[in-house]
Amino acid sequence: MSERYLRRIYWRLTGVIMLAVVVALAANSWLSHRAFERALVPEMAKKVATVGASIRALMLKAVEHRIDFRDLYGVERIFDEVREENPDFSYLAVTDVQGAILYQRFNAPPGIETHFRSPTVLAALANPDTVSDAVRVGSQYIVSLPVASPSGPLGVLHIGIDVRFVDNIVLEMLLDVLVVLVVALFFTLELLNFIAGARLESGLRSLASILERGRTGNFTTPPKAASEVEFGGVLKLLEAVAARVNAGFLALTRDIEAARRDPAHERKAGLSAAQSGLQDLRQRFRFGDERTDEAADDGELARVRAPLFAFILAEELTRSFLPSFVKDLLVPIAWLPAEIVVGLPIALFMLIVALGQPWLGAFNERIGHRRTMLFGAAIAAAGFAACALAHNVLDLLVWRSLCAVGYGMVFVAAQGFVLDHTTPSNRARGFALFVGAIMVATVCGPSIGGILADNIGERFTFAISAVLALASMLAIRVLPREPASTAGEKFWGAPRLSDIGALLVNRRFMTLTGLAAMPAKILLTGVCFYLVPLYVLSIGSSQAMAGRILMTYAVVMVIVAPVAANLATTREYRERLVAAGLLVSGLGGLLMLASGGVLWVFAAVLLVGLGQSLSITAQSALVSEHCSEEISRMGDHTVYGVYRLLERLGNALGPLIAGALVVGYGYERGFVAIGALVLICGIAFVLATRVGRSPAFAAAG
Repeated sequence: MSERYLRRIYWRLTGVIMLAVVVALAANSWLSHRAFERALVPEMAKKVATVGASIRALMLKAVEHRIDFRDLYGVERIFDEVREENPDFSYLAVTDVQGAILYQRFNAPPGIETHFRSPTVLAALANPDTVSDAVRVGSQYIVSLPVASPSGPLGVLHIGIDVRFVDNIVLEMLLDVLVVLVVALFFTLELLNFIAGARLESGLRSLASILERGRTGNFTTPPKAASEVEFGGVLKLLEAVAARVNAGFLALTRDIEAARRDPAHERKAGLSAAQSGLQDLRQRFRFGDERTDEAADDGELARVRAPLFAFILAEELTRSFLPSFVKDLLVPIAWLPAEIVVGLPIALFMLIVALGQPWLGAFNERIGHRRTMLFGAAIAAAGFAACALAHNVLDLLVWRSLCAVGYGMVFVAAQGFVLDHTTPSNRARGFALFVGAIMVATVCGPSIGGILADNIGERFTFAISAVLALASMLAIRVLPREPASTAGEKFWGAPRLSDIGALLVNRRFMTLTGLAAMPAKILLTGVCFYLVPLYVLSIGSSQAMAGRILMTYAVVMVIVAPVAANLATTREYRERLVAAGLLVSGLGGLLMLASGGVLWVFAAVLLVGLGQSLSITAQSALVSEHCSEEISRMGDHTVYGVYRLLERLGNALGPLIAGALVVGYGYERGFVAIGALVLICGIAFVLATRVGRSPAFAAAG
């Protein structure tokens, strides 16, 4: 029974649980959607009746002043004012007691005159205090309110709402339900992983290990007690069997050795055969105590995922509405256009995270991972709470700086925790857990943040982020107080200026960094974090829609990035993946040449996510291959440190470049310009890497 077989069992169990959750959530979503759809039109009719009552009161007041109902002045003007305050109203009309139209405004649906003269509508005049149900006429829902004075009925006020408006509300509700469904699935996976996933997988791995040891005849005593993992009882029984075999062999060895020390005339017959059999057993099986250098503990490692997920989720909640929130807090700055000021909080956040990593890393090494994460989460929580109370963009910059410092501290400490609790043999698995928590938070955060911002406001959503950051501290407290450092592991400070300068003029290094890493990050923050939230609002959509679009990016990353990582097996494949990622991402920006609708923004972000997921893992792997000489001379910490620094500077430049493009050319052309920049970089990368395979290029590096 192999570990792979037991892992299949584990994933099947997880699949069954997830299937049950999906069915339950889907049924709940369908029932909620149907209930909402049934309640929407009656609720809409109530709103129409409230507005119609005000219009009716004005007409009755005019009639009280002895103005004939057929000669009222300014009715169309009142209709215009009502339409301005209620853009969902598509038609307003007043008819007499026979259903003839006296006043009307805007677009009358086909068949409306027949509806006005229908017995059902005219019968309502007998009971002027009632409001009719919304009735669909052509492409509109019509609500009719009788108008009656003390002397008798005067006519009927009719207000129409376009069916498309109602359908759009239903669609928005459906999309929100689907978003909640997807987020609930990811939350369920995280909850399963937090409650039992890591320990269950560790238990299955231990069970597979002891069964495999028995199959191969390895009866050595394992260094880890079975009670520390799941299936402890079963493992104890199996280990006890192995221990009895091991003890029996050791006892047999001692007896034979004791018999050999007896005088020759006292030795029992068959001792030579017993010795031969013992030697044969030694060759076929393993006995004794097992010693291992494996220091990683999956149970300990899994502890960091929950606090990391909760903390990153707090930051991701703000992603979809932060630019519009900044726009509402703008104050005039004489030497900076407003569009660039809107991008400053995002750029400053990225810059602090980029430049602060070496010093935050040193702080983490000095006081430990757990305390660093606690301090970082507390600082970020204070920053989120202060953002909720910000008066203008200037103090918001200060509070977002606090959030950036806290984010950097938690990120560095969590990364250090993974390093300290993994060995080279399982480090990839450890970082997969680390990146997985970030990606799941990236899926859940923007969509839920957009829905919250639309329903309770941006400031309350910032407050929720502060609560999440504080909640992450409860999970951080579960982490060990003094994590054991990995042997030989050392934190490296900021690269020296001479090293940075040498790499900046290195053609092979800058081919990867300047043509791939930085443009990709400029595209990510400039388009996804800046342009998308602002542009979606500018075309009349909602912050919830912006969150859904950004969620699309994260979902594509979660699905495609592991596949791309498996394909990146050689340098040539990695270069192709990076080039394809740049070209696909660039085409995403160019899609806005076709149209400026929300669906095209969805398509653009989908392509950006696809391009980023193709190239992100291959880029990092290519650093060691493009710059092997520099790594041997400067060390991989220096080369990768400069690479990460420039990559994060691309993050900081993205919103500023996007803001400058919006100032000069508008949102749509901003999309196109950044997309064209990345597309050109992709073409240049293809040409440079083709030339880069020649000996002359390698020598010129």
